[in-house]
Amino acid sequence: MEFPYTPITEETFERQGWLRVEDKEDDGEDFHYWILPLPKDNPDDRCPVLISSADDEYSDLDLEKGQYFIEIDGLLGLGICQNEEELEILYRALTRSEIEPLDIPDLY
Repeated sequence: MEFPYTPITEETFERQGWLRVEDKEDDGEDFHYWILPLPKDNPDDRCPVLISSADDEYSDLDLEKGQYFIEIDGLLGLGICQNEEELEILYRALTRSEIEPLDIPDLY
């Protein structure tokens, strides 16, 4: 049985409220990645964060251009997520809250 999955893209980050971080390689090439504090509204600058792969690493990670992997920053691959569904589960497990508002139709 195969389950459908949704790749993690820039649209994912924008929709979920991630912060885009611009950086430069040693050779001067620009790249960016995304971070999200845990939980999202945590004001502590030293709080744990989720971090994406860089936008120029997709081929090294066997991804399509514009797709990303996520992990918990500083924990060497712990919590790695390859799709939105895994990301939702990880965020819920770490924060006991949803990364996005649930889309529940109003019954009244």
